[in-house]
Amino acid sequence: MPHRVLILVFAVMSAAAMAQVSTPNWENTGPEVTAICKRVEHRKPPAADRPTAAQARALKGCNSEKLYYGEGVKPDYVRARQCAFVEAQGGDAPVFGGETILMQIYANGYGVHRDLDLATAYACRIDAAPMVNELQISDLQSLKAKPDHFDYCDSMTSGLAMGQCAGRDSNRAAAVRDVRIGALVAKLPPGARPLYPAMKKSFDAFVEAHGEGEVDLSGTARAAEEIGEQDSVRDQFLLDLGRLISGRWPAGTAPDARAADALLNASYRKALIGAAAKDNLTTIKSDDIRKTQRLWLSYRDAYVRFAAAAAHTTSGDAVLARLSRLRAAQLDQMLSE
Repeated sequence: MPHRVLILVFAVMSAAAMAQVSTPNWENTGPEVTAICKRVEHRKPPAADRPTAAQARALKGCNSEKLYYGEGVKPDYVRARQCAFVEAQGGDAPVFGGETILMQIYANGYGVHRDLDLATAYACRIDAAPMVNELQISDLQSLKAKPDHFDYCDSMTSGLAMGQCAGRDSNRAAAVRDVRIGALVAKLPPGARPLYPAMKKSFDAFVEAHGEGEVDLSGTARAAEEIGEQDSVRDQFLLDLGRLISGRWPAGTAPDARAADALLNASYRKALIGAAAKDNLTTIKSDDIRKTQRLWLSYRDAYVRFAAAAAHTTSGDAVLARLSRLRAAQLDQMLSE
């Protein structure tokens, strides 16, 4: 089941293999870091660590990030290293490219001899904010005195890298979430299974619109904010799916459903007024809220149909009451921060 997470689109930096990089990124760092980078500038990985021509061909189109971190599977550091060399040779991504993965592999000694100077040499060449470079280079060198695990995302300060790191964490969480959802769907009664795909599709469309249109994307950490909000909604979906299938859905009556609907309508009107106000400095606009609400209504109706077939002991009123309250809470929080 593919994870529908925001795909961050960034300009791809053209990068040659490590020995061929012509413009070191450490030129804008302080004198101490500059001295470190000059000292390790010509350090290269052992030839035996590089993939053979046949291995490189077999790895065409690979993703070293996924191989290194693993998504629902055990990480494969050997293939991650080989793939990272292929990526670095063919044109690297600005954040989680091959050189970033190689930096971490040599910093941690995963499948290779640990070489902190080589890891530092990669850090000196990775395209990142100067402060990030300085932090990472200093951290790598400090590991000589006090060995510890190193991760690229531990010293993030730029919005670009924070978004990429949030995307990485989201992908890893999605793999686990999808396994759990798959196990729950397998327990559905026969009558509910045909209704699940359409319901899930409407849910995914709603979540995408919610993240894009109902999260303030004006800050430098906008990608991380969007991903975090979308994942919180996905986690809630998983939690409630488990409650529905196990018969633990919160009780609700027809008056509860009517009260929740009234609350939702009030929250919706308030959100529209806030988004249209002159003092609204966020990226959230009324049209985005209207679009997302229409998608939510489609999702709500699909979920009610699905729930009726999935759990005969759960009333439609109880489903409507809970979904409406959750949506009202989203709308209330949207412009309150």
